[in-house]
Amino acid sequence: MGSFPYQKSDGKYIDGDLLENLRLLCKKVVDDMTWLGVVSSSTLEVGTGKTSLVSQIGEAWSYLMKEEHGIDIPFTVDNCVFKPKQLIEMSFKIPRYSFIFLDEWEDAHYWSELGMTLRQFFRKCRQLNLFMIAIIPNFFQLPLSYAVSRSVFFIDVKFEEGFERGHFNFYNFPAKKNLYINGKKFQNYHVCKPTFSGVFSKGYGFDEVEYKRRKLQDMIDDHDKNNKTEEEKKYEMKTKMFQQFISKFPDSNVKKLAEGFEVSEMTVYRWLKKDFAMYSLENEVSNINTPTSYNNNPIKNQDNIKVEADNLL
Repeated sequence: MGSFPYQKSDGKYIDGDLLENLRLLCKKVVDDMTWLGVVSSSTLEVGTGKTSLVSQIGEAWSYLMKEEHGIDIPFTVDNCVFKPKQLIEMSFKIPRYSFIFLDEWEDAHYWSELGMTLRQFFRKCRQLNLFMIAIIPNFFQLPLSYAVSRSVFFIDVKFEEGFERGHFNFYNFPAKKNLYINGKKFQNYHVCKPTFSGVFSKGYGFDEVEYKRRKLQDMIDDHDKNNKTEEEKKYEMKTKMFQQFISKFPDSNVKKLAEGFEVSEMTVYRWLKKDFAMYSLENEVSNINTPTSYNNNPIKNQDNIKVEADNLL
């Protein structure tokens, strides 16, 4: 009682029309179906309450799965991922019929990685019968196939007057298609009416403190990754080239590898053991005496190692 104004019964509040749509998806997910929903905002891209609403949907999904099918599906902060690639990884860890959502995230490769991840997801994970929601920055930037035919609904979480949170518009399958096709050119959300509008309450459907801790850590990791020194970037590129090269020429001569990649033989040995950590004393180990071959097999075309490695770029 009391989680929403004028509430007259126990339990958390959820919009009635939204609940019935979720119930329909819940009934059909067991019929070899996987669902994708999309959530974005037509007002400011951040701060409208998208994660709050989606986490509440996840909590409601667990309730409905138990009510409709007698299946106890847990919903925790583990059902939230922050990177597209994590979506597939987590989908194989959570139980069948679970709810999982990709929280809003964006960098220079956001849309290409999201599109690729969604393709991989539907290719690999249909048999898992999952319900997935992608929270994205802009609905109209979603690839057409996912905006129109792959996703089953779109929710626009928006501010009302005075930046009041807690409001959304729901677009079912045909309304979503109409919105995307006719509104994309001018980013116009008024080309068609939503299927219905609703409100949602404050709060999260899982541990808010743990969610914010993980969100912050994800931001820190992104910052660290994007603020590498030129030396670190060069070293990282060199190790990637080495991995590609050694996969083609596994019997390479260590001495020639060291010359070609301009590192010490000791470093080549570390790389062959898949130890790619950067050592600040790289140049100081270059004179250490080490054997000059790996598996006792010299590489073919040894004088062309550096050229071959450069061509891998």
